[in-house]
Amino acid sequence: MPPTLQTLSNKLYQIRHLWAVISFALGLSSYFLVERQPWLAAVLTGFLVLSWLLLLTEGLWQRRLAGTAMEGMSQGMLKLLLQAVHQEAFFFSLPFVLLQWSGGAEYIFFTALVISAALVSIIDPLYFWLARHRALYFGFHAWALFVALLVLLPLIFHWSTDSALTWAGWLTALFALPSFWRVGGPRKWFRWLGLLAVSCLIAFAPRWLAPLVPPLTLSLEERAMALSFNREQRQPLVTGHSFSSDEVTAGLYAYTAIKAPLGLGQEIYHYWFQNGEQVDRIPLKLYGGRESGFRTWSHKRHIPVPSQGRWRVEVRTADNQIIGVMRFTITP
Repeated sequence: MPPTLQTLSNKLYQIRHLWAVISFALGLSSYFLVERQPWLAAVLTGFLVLSWLLLLTEGLWQRRLAGTAMEGMSQGMLKLLLQAVHQEAFFFSLPFVLLQWSGGAEYIFFTALVISAALVSIIDPLYFWLARHRALYFGFHAWALFVALLVLLPLIFHWSTDSALTWAGWLTALFALPSFWRVGGPRKWFRWLGLLAVSCLIAFAPRWLAPLVPPLTLSLEERAMALSFNREQRQPLVTGHSFSSDEVTAGLYAYTAIKAPLGLGQEIYHYWFQNGEQVDRIPLKLYGGRESGFRTWSHKRHIPVPSQGRWRVEVRTADNQIIGVMRFTITP
């Protein structure tokens, strides 16, 4: 390698630890800027797709560069580039994931996977050990793409979180299929069927596991249970966490303000539960773009008798993804 390229390669290797800090900062800044600059979401998507194409065609252009001065440097640059892309994808998505804790314990596994992947991407010994195992590395890249698409598809195309979940699975499977085919060399026919089954599993798993995947671009900004409601101002009146059975004879209001990306419109539901049993499901329409959240409510006019007990109202998408929960009690 010429001295200039060798010097550049050495310099990049010496500051490799700063890449994690830079990617972390870029990820968080992207989270705060993407709503004001929608084109940033498209740029992030382009980087993810480009990095996947680089990974898929690695063998082709490495053979092109074999024996040239760029051979050694290109391998190192690819690893650093992919590591930066993974860090950007996970740290950009992480704030959206953490905002979903109000949804309940269903999202603990998904959140733990995202946090673990983000940590692996910034811990060099773990990351480069992973990079040496092709199947694991392609799987790691697929996970980064899937998580990022859950956020980017609603932001770019204004798709509902339900549609984004479906397409994130299919697009990840589409990119993963040729990736997995490259792992391990020639195969017998039954192994090809096995790889095809893995790709189908990737495509359909998000639909089967939808209640365990948070709607990342929706967040519950305000919530309240109220005895009365000002419909003109869309404000709850006489709110609380505990009501007597006499107070609720005229019904109860469940008020929610849900933040969603500009241009997004989808149906959501208020599920009413009494002592753990569902007693009602009320459909509502959600429109994105309001900074403090789109304000909507459901009015349950007929409270079952006896009404006392522990109640909750779960705010869900059509795929049963929980956006938030309101809990209250009704006393005798």
